[in-house]
Amino acid sequence: RKFMTKLPARKGSKRAAWFKARSLASYRARFAARRRAARAIVVASRDLRMRRTSSNEASPQLSAAIAKAVRGERQPLIDVLCRGSGLPGTRTNFNLAQVFAAECVTLGAAADGLIDFLAGLSADDAPGGGSGTYGAGSELEFLPVCGVIAAGARASRDETCRRHMLPVLHDAAGDLRFRVRDAVPLALAQLGGRMGDALVIEVEGWMDGFFHAAAVLRALVSHDWLVRVSDAPGACGLFVSAFNLASGAQRAAARYPGYKALLEAMQKAVEPMASRFGVPMFDALAGLAREKDPVLRDLITGAVDTDKLHARHADDVRRVLAAFVATKKPVRDPRSLPRPTRKRGGGQRRSG
Repeated sequence: RKFMTKLPARKGSKRAAWFKARSLASYRARFAARRRAARAIVVASRDLRMRRTSSNEASPQLSAAIAKAVRGERQPLIDVLCRGSGLPGTRTNFNLAQVFAAECVTLGAAADGLIDFLAGLSADDAPGGGSGTYGAGSELEFLPVCGVIAAGARASRDETCRRHMLPVLHDAAGDLRFRVRDAVPLALAQLGGRMGDALVIEVEGWMDGFFHAAAVLRALVSHDWLVRVSDAPGACGLFVSAFNLASGAQRAAARYPGYKALLEAMQKAVEPMASRFGVPMFDALAGLAREKDPVLRDLITGAVDTDKLHARHADDVRRVLAAFVATKKPVRDPRSLPRPTRKRGGGQRRSG
């Protein structure tokens, strides 16, 4: 080894090969050490994040703030919720909202006034996305989010307050702030896990608005509610009502965020509803083949034509696709236009 270090480094020599192997081994060792250190950091941060988010118990500060808010002193609760909201930012702390909802369920009817206050905060009092630092939203938007989730939790545990809390959720489904709207499907899913088919009947009046219908479909396909629904015609009727709402909308509605949210909710609802209800859902989809709008037609055919549905309901999928193919408008041949036609220049009509 000592002799080899004194030799001149000729290309292809033993000394050059030895140095190359030693440098490669050293690089691999350093790379492996850095990789182990990075992996340890990732595991430690993941464990810390799990410890932070898995706790379902309210902190003493939150419990004390809720007790004061029930008595009318709401500023301490506002401070605690805003500090832990995760806003301004991209991720809302829904775990904290669930903990707050659980505390409200424990308090019972005494917390209803607080829930109404938080859920009823307007966009002026609790501004949402587009405000705050870098347009990421204001931490005050977290307050109505907590109110909406708490309203769903209260309604799911206490039957006497459902008639009061459902209109609260209905109003929040059409809110200007998207985080408040996104909390409504979570609340409805929790409520649907308790009510089942009864909630399907209750939300039939929601299918007259884009955001409201989208919230119902998003909640309906959640696991908590979908497994509790046995009324297949009623659930499929909600989807058909949402489809008819989109079909009857004006052309200018295609630029409206609510219309886009409804189309997205319908596309994501087809597969889980078809898997859950089977033939009744496929019959409802086949009945929509009379639709002429190509966007809505492509939405249904694309959502049905999936590997999962082909594996479980191949015959029904082919039946629905065949119904749409049979009602497809024929391609227009420009050579078969009726004549005589008017010239673009506004001159005399030319005869065939």
